[in-house]
Parts: sequence; structure tokens; C-alpha cells
Amino acid sequence: LKDKKKFSRNFKYVETESNKQFAKRLYQNVGDRTLVINPPFQVMSEKEVDASFDLPFTRLPHPKYKKRGMIPAHEMIKFSVNMHRGCFGGCTFCTISAHQGKLIASRSEKSVLKEVDAITKMPDFKGYLSDLGGPSANMYQMKGIDPKICDKCSAPSCVYPSVCGNLDTNPEAMTNIYKKVDANPKIKKAFVGSGLRYDLMFNKRSKQPEKDEEYVEQLVSRHVSGRLKVAPEHTEDHVLEMMRKPKFALFETFKNKFEEICAKKGLNQEIIPYFISSHPSCK
Repeated sequence: LKDKKKFSRNFKYVETESNKQFAKRLYQNVGDRTLVINPPFQVMSEKEVDASFDLPFTRLPHPKYKKRGMIPAHEMIKFSVNMHRGCFGGCTFCTISAHQGKLIASRSEKSVLKEVDAITKMPDFKGYLSDLGGPSANMYQMKGIDPKICDKCSAPSCVYPSVCGNLDTNPEAMTNIYKKVDANPKIKKAFVGSGLRYDLMFNKRSKQPEKDEEYVEQLVSRHVSGRLKVAPEHTEDHVLEMMRKPKFALFETFKNKFEEICAKKGLNQEIIPYFISSHPSCK
């Protein structure tokens, strides 16, 4: 409690264990009591994730808010679909992995399309889905090629300093869902509003780079609301290193590809980069 460095080192124990598939239970003495941090549950199976999303939700705010008028946070997400849980980005400023785990738990295509269909029946739906995404939009169905390697891993990130050779980054499942949602006659446009990891789209170790190309083409030409949000977070590589983020040159590669596809398709779209100022090591 009195030493910031000890506090930081202490947090590293918590982060390291929360990133494991089989974590330890942690104990810490605090005064005359003991704090216990139980290990996280195992990653949900597709069947379990589907069961939780297939419950009969009203998709409405709690009735106690009825008299308070419009809720901006609800307006933003009421026509959106969450396709998976978890994030293996491991950014040092982010706690998604502490909330949802590093390993991805994805819904089935059937479950996602069923929810899309339910949204089209909502009384004020006008044909526009605000998001087909997740904590990081383009990690749907991504997992380790050999799960036994993942079982022993405690690395905070599967993509930093480079994409793990054991990570299957094939985006085909996402591309297929995007196309099937597009084919729904009640959907005019389905946007991807969640943040995207462009380092996954330009993975040098990708087994099928043509699938990455197809995904980027589908995303940029069909699922941008006019502005695509991405988060390089910084421009300087020494700061990006502290953030566990890819080099800025990779953002420039993605930006060039984005503009190339927009020019080819005659689309007037912008890319909006998000940056963090005053991050540790930034001068």
C-alpha cells in the first residue's frame, strides 16, 4: 500500500495468472486478514456461449429507467451484435483480458444470425446494424492451432511483439457471417463499429493470406459507416513498445490498403485513428 513499485509488481502476479488457461489461486495477507483471488473459470465452449446469448432477453433497458427518457449508451448499442468474448491483444493500458479472459469464446454462426433476425423484428429498427463485433471486432473464432501449447502459455499477448505462430488468424468465419448478414433482405447495412486489430489482417505468418485480403475487402467495401475507427494508440515506436502495440508502420500499411479499396470501389470513406496522449515513456 505504501510502495507504487511493489503495488505494480503485485498486479503483475494477478495479470499473469488471469492470462493462463489453468491459473493458480492467489493469497495475500492484508493486516490480520487474507485476500483470496480465485482462478478464472475455463473458457466457455461455443455451446455455453450460445446458451447465454439465446436466453429470452427483451433487449431493452431496465424498466426503472422508463421515465428518464433516452439513454445515450443504449441508443449506441441497441442494434448491435456481440459475436464473441475475450481479447488476446494484451495492451498494457487495457483490462479486457481481466474482465473477459485472453482466450476467445465465440458464438456459433447460427446464434449470431438468430440475433440479427431478432433485431430486424424490433419496432424501431430501420435496417441498419450499428455493429457486428466484440471486444476486438476481428478476433471471432480465432484460437490456438495446438491447444496444448496455449494450455502452458502465460504470455499477456498473442500478437505482441509479433503474432504467435500457434495462433490461427484465418478470418474466413467472420467474412462468411458478414456476407450472410448482408444477404438478409431486412438488413440495409451492417456496420463494424468495434475496434479492429489491423496487425491480424497483415499477419506475416498467415497460412492463407488470400483469406485476409478477402476479409479486408469485405470489411472496407461493405461495413464502414463512412468512418472506420482504428486505434494505433501512438505514433512513436518506443511508446508503442510500452503499450504492447504493433509498430506505427503497420497502421500506415492498413491506411494505404483502406484508401486503395475505397478508390477502387468509388467510396467516400475516412479512417479515424485513436491516440492516447501522455502515456508512460511518452515525452
